[in-house]
Amino acid sequence: MTKRIFPLLCVILGIAVFLYPTLQDRYENMQQSRLLDQWQANLKIIDQSEPENETDASSAGQAPNTAEDPISLATGGKHVEGVLVIDKIQLKLPVLTDATVENLKISLASISNTGKPGQIGNYAIAGHRNFAYGKNFNRLDEVAVGDTIEVDTASDKFIYEVKEKRYVLPQQVEVLQGNGKDSEITLITCHPMKNPTHRIIVKGTLIESRAV
Repeated sequence: MTKRIFPLLCVILGIAVFLYPTLQDRYENMQQSRLLDQWQANLKIIDQSEPENETDASSAGQAPNTAEDPISLATGGKHVEGVLVIDKIQLKLPVLTDATVENLKISLASISNTGKPGQIGNYAIAGHRNFAYGKNFNRLDEVAVGDTIEVDTASDKFIYEVKEKRYVLPQQVEVLQGNGKDSEITLITCHPMKNPTHRIIVKGTLIESRAV
């Protein structure tokens, strides 16, 4: 009996190892889709809310309800700052708060202690460069100077124009610094995809902002 079970277990293990990358990729796609769906659902709730309710609460001495603050939206414990859109590479993904290992397995994420969307400073966003075509920052290398990057925070939409693309070493952290006068955005991913030694840096400057 043992002689029969052992080969069967080996076959099952081999199939599981073979299918793991595909299953993991599908799981990550599902999580991204769920976050985007929840983002859209929260937008509808925000659109339907009445602004005067918050004023009435303040006048009554009550704390205003901030549970639906678009910058603080949370889905499954993941705080979504906004949605990053790059039409050039058909990219539309949620940006999670804090580029932790766990968050980067799911989607894009902002780097702690950098700027905020639309504000003076450098809003830095990191993402993996998966082998699946179009996955996360897989196609970031196709973005060129003059292309646009959009960040939608539910309350505002910020449009940046790409001013620079370059390849740097991992220790060149000066790319995270702002110039002190502009509202900038920096997108970061590894290069090349296999055995990466450098980072692709795409930097843009705010050219338009408007309330949604």
